[in-house]
Amino acid sequence: MEIFPRIYFIFFGILFTIIIDLYLSSSQNALIFLAFTRIIAIFISFFYRIAYDNYDKNVDYDTAKTFWTPFKNLFVIIAVIEQAFVMYHIEFSPNLLSILYIIQQVAMPLFVYLWIRRIEKENLSFLQYIWLEIFNTTNDHDLQSKRKDELHVLKRLFKYSLADWKIITFGTILLLGAALSEVFVPLYTGRLLSSVAFKEAWLQFQHNLIMFVVVNFSGGFLGGFRMGIFSICISRLNIRLRTKLFQSYLKQEIGFFDTHESGKLLSRLNHDTQIMSSTVANNIAQCIGALVRFIGTLIMMIKLSIHLTIACLIGAPLILIVAKISGSAHGRISEKVQNLSAEAFEIAEETIQTIRTVRSFGNEDEELERFENTLQQSYQVSLIQAALIAAQKWFVELAQLCMSIIMLSYGAKLVRDNYVTGPDLLAFIIYQLTLGGVLSDISQIYTSMMTAAGASQSVFEYLDRQPIQKPNGILQPRELIGDIEFNNVSLTYPARPNEIAIQNMSFKIQSGQTCAFVGSSGSGKSTCVNLLERFYDPSDGKILIDGREIHEYDHKYFHHKIAMVGQEPVLFNRTIRENINYGMNDNDETMTIQAAQQANADGFISELMNGYNTKCGQRGSHLSGGQKQRVSIARALMRKPTILLLDEATSALDPVNERLIQDALYYKKDNSQPRTILISAHRLSTIERCDRIFVIHKGHLIEQGTHDELMMIDNGIYRELVRRQTIDIDDD
Repeated sequence: MEIFPRIYFIFFGILFTIIIDLYLSSSQNALIFLAFTRIIAIFISFFYRIAYDNYDKNVDYDTAKTFWTPFKNLFVIIAVIEQAFVMYHIEFSPNLLSILYIIQQVAMPLFVYLWIRRIEKENLSFLQYIWLEIFNTTNDHDLQSKRKDELHVLKRLFKYSLADWKIITFGTILLLGAALSEVFVPLYTGRLLSSVAFKEAWLQFQHNLIMFVVVNFSGGFLGGFRMGIFSICISRLNIRLRTKLFQSYLKQEIGFFDTHESGKLLSRLNHDTQIMSSTVANNIAQCIGALVRFIGTLIMMIKLSIHLTIACLIGAPLILIVAKISGSAHGRISEKVQNLSAEAFEIAEETIQTIRTVRSFGNEDEELERFENTLQQSYQVSLIQAALIAAQKWFVELAQLCMSIIMLSYGAKLVRDNYVTGPDLLAFIIYQLTLGGVLSDISQIYTSMMTAAGASQSVFEYLDRQPIQKPNGILQPRELIGDIEFNNVSLTYPARPNEIAIQNMSFKIQSGQTCAFVGSSGSGKSTCVNLLERFYDPSDGKILIDGREIHEYDHKYFHHKIAMVGQEPVLFNRTIRENINYGMNDNDETMTIQAAQQANADGFISELMNGYNTKCGQRGSHLSGGQKQRVSIARALMRKPTILLLDEATSALDPVNERLIQDALYYKKDNSQPRTILISAHRLSTIERCDRIFVIHKGHLIEQGTHDELMMIDNGIYRELVRRQTIDIDDD
């Protein structure tokens, strides 16, 4: 942290003390001195900052100038306002002015600072914190980058809304009408009250009453339509964001899902996108409305009394500064709340999906405690967020009260001196209260936008993420033969970067052969199957299908020609027919039944009450393990694949059904449709008749050959595996 903010704030504190002392001694020149010294401080600090950054070589001149522009403009505005007060000889109570300065410049930022430090435990002094939050000046380039990212995120978020520009334009027209109507409400409210208080003519009272009703009714009527229009925008934006995010999820490589919890991904999809869409669409409307009301109110106030207007505006910069501080804090807190909510969602989803395991171990209370603890953490952070909201509201209300005191005191003096009439003063005070509400709205809009920025960071990270895998090719040959070759293939899983799954593996499989991978658990059998499905790209080496690299094939074409059945097949919560036909455009009933018959599934399906229209339940929970495997095999056969991958695909079947499926798939194949079959199995009795068996041990291909050839190898791994399984069977 640079020393400059410390020096400046020490200087400013001393200067502030001197000014207060001078002002308490009724020296009006103190205000001129204050304005003059602040302008000098601006340019001194500006060039000091440039010199410091040039010395540090971290920030160039343009960047330094960008940092200091808001700072310079703010103090110039304050200086001009204060000089205007001096010109118009405004006489404030010195004690009142001192109280206002102390409360608005010290108490509120200190209150916010204490809460923020409690949350983030940043090693910052109070003055450093104020400096960072108001002027965005820091040597922490990560923090600078984050703030630039927040602005970039908000710009992108607004661009997503531009697709509905016609609806937004119509809503904006209604909004402008409502805002303009609201601008005249204080004027006619003041005139109506004045006509009663000062007993004006009946016709004048009628006119004021009619105009009061017209502006209020038109504002409410147009405002109601505006809310409906922007509600439509929220829904449409929400659909676009969720669709884009879901599309981004679907195009990611499998390794992405290995390293990202599904609960957090779903939380971004459901919760964060809702915050983004509702916040942006609402704040487009509110921002435009607040701007119109602010300009209109300011014009009417100047028209009524420029003296009172200048006095009123002295509090506006302070409200906006606090909005900046609290808004930045809200952005950071909101991001923490979103992350904790996503973590709780992940715990709940995991527990529900594994409820049978949780129930079997009697671990319900522990899972509930995990979930509740995460929610409590989120609640604690939400308390801080609530405190910030309350503090911000408290400050705005206090600022409005102070401004009202100033207006009433100074307004009474102007009325006595015949500068302002009584009705105009009443209307002005109502406008002043309205202006306070507008500034409060602007403050809340900024806070909401920072909340949306916090929720949007992760969403846009996922939207922008490109798959690490090589891009899919366009190769779509008329016929896929089914020759497979591994050429020095190695793979390291993204979730386990320090462990090599398979290393320098090479083998060839000819079209129409039935081959098997065998080995102990974790040896790399399933890895070979995953690589052929292109769930992962090899870290080294090449995988060739018919002599072409696997990534050269078109994605849809390739996965129409290759099918896989896993040990734990996943069925969708749809009918059995829909599961068998999954991914197929041509849903022929005859082909569906034929595929089920090949998988030996037609028998049990026909016995069900609803037959092929029976719902499978979530992840196939309505079916037994063997039934799920047979439906999954039928789904794979429905494609008539050239390459069929079976990863422990019959492990849940009884020996009779397993033998029937093996005969249908492996050994009694239709020669008119050659099919290359690869089997990964633990039960070696299921693969004895394979054309070729590959023995994998600790990621290396150790042996290969037919069953008889491998059994002839002395001290061979395959022979030892067969011997152990034979002993187990004999013992049974």
